[in-house]
Amino acid sequence: MTILELEKRALDRWYKGDPYGWAEISDTNITAINPDVLKPIIGLEDYRAYLQRFEGIQRTPAEMLHPLIQTHGDVAVLSYHEAPTPDSAGWNVTSVYFQSGGTWKRVHAHGGYLHHRAPDVVDVPVPVYAAGYGYEGVLGELMAIETGAMIRWRKGDPWGFIEISDSSVTYMDTGTPQRIDGIEALSAEYASRAGKIFYDVNEFIDPKVQVCGDSAVLFYRFFSTVLDAGGSIAERTPWYCTEVFTRVNGQWKIFHTQWSLIRGVPIKG
Repeated sequence: MTILELEKRALDRWYKGDPYGWAEISDTNITAINPDVLKPIIGLEDYRAYLQRFEGIQRTPAEMLHPLIQTHGDVAVLSYHEAPTPDSAGWNVTSVYFQSGGTWKRVHAHGGYLHHRAPDVVDVPVPVYAAGYGYEGVLGELMAIETGAMIRWRKGDPWGFIEISDSSVTYMDTGTPQRIDGIEALSAEYASRAGKIFYDVNEFIDPKVQVCGDSAVLFYRFFSTVLDAGGSIAERTPWYCTEVFTRVNGQWKIFHTQWSLIRGVPIKG
């Protein structure tokens, strides 16, 4: 069965009030993030428990818009939009699959509303470390790259992310009405944001990585934090981020990104 068929069958069951199709196509190490949860869902047991709350809830079937599958070795990323319906504001969706023994299994899912704003108040549980926290292995490599680009981003310079992106990169966030496909289109989008986004502190919350061969899924919670004149926190915006990397000529490059707001409030229309 193809990846698109797996996804569509799980969606069809979901619309009919049966959420467990998602669990059946998922790996034991599935991770999932969406506006409903304050921290990532880790593992199939927790994922099944999360899905249970949706059992019996029927939904208006939604059209799958602009599905795209990007494949690198035994890793495939399916990204698409789920069109708005009378009971849904519409979604951006990322599903990452790893292949093992000829079978595709979903290992990471990221859902976010097509258009949404930050909540007025949200209580996000975060780990607090008494000493500096270091990252090792592939997670350390990717976080070094990601942090370098993010330091430039918070100073109004988005081009650090272009430099670490593959030519085939795809991108979705709260302000993109449609997935952005390719480095040229993403460069044009970032040019419109250059010199306009500023904040003081990058807060990466509990980043994690899933690795398959020369590709990896990096995901984390993130606070873009503004300080007041006295150095106290004046404003925080809570985000989820998924970055899918592959090695190109020995260097890690992003080939898919999705950003969404933690407990984002959907904007219809």
